[in-house]
Amino acid sequence: MTVNTSNFYNWQDATRVDAARFRKASPNLLAIKDYVMKRWGGSNLGLYGVRPIRGGEAMSSHSYGAAWDWRYASRREGQAAIRWLVKHSEELGIQAIHDYYGGTIWRSTRQAPDKGGWKPQPENPNTGMGQAWAKWLHIETTKSDWGNAKRVEDRLI
Repeated sequence: MTVNTSNFYNWQDATRVDAARFRKASPNLLAIKDYVMKRWGGSNLGLYGVRPIRGGEAMSSHSYGAAWDWRYASRREGQAAIRWLVKHSEELGIQAIHDYYGGTIWRSTRQAPDKGGWKPQPENPNTGMGQAWAKWLHIETTKSDWGNAKRVEDRLI
C-alpha cells in the first residue's frame, strides 16, 4: 500500500478558521469508532473536547474533533486493531496513532521501510506514554477526511 503523506495536518498549527469550522467530533472518527468498538470492544475515552495537549500548552487535536482515544480490553486486541488501522490508514483517513502502552507513535509521514511509520517515545508517567496502565490508543484523522461520514465497511470494499 502506498500512503499519501501529503494529507498529514499538524492540528497544533490549526488556525482560528479551523477552530470555528471543526467544533464537533469528526464524522470520520465517529465511523471508525463505531467499527472498532463493534469489532474489538473496549471503551470510548473521548473524541471532542477543547483542551491543551497532555503535558503542554498547544491545543490538542481533540479540540478540533480530530482525535479519538480508545481503551482496548486486552493488549492482544489493541495490537490487532493497530495492525488493521495502519493497514487501512489511507482508506480511513488516519494520519497518526499514539500507542501509549507501547510507548510509540505511528505517523503516515514516516513510511520508510526501515521505520514502518513508528517512532519510540520517551516514557512519561504524566502523559501515560510507555506506562503499563495506559492501555489506550489515540487515533487522529487527516484534515481532508475529517468530514467523511461513509461507513468503514463501505470504504474497504
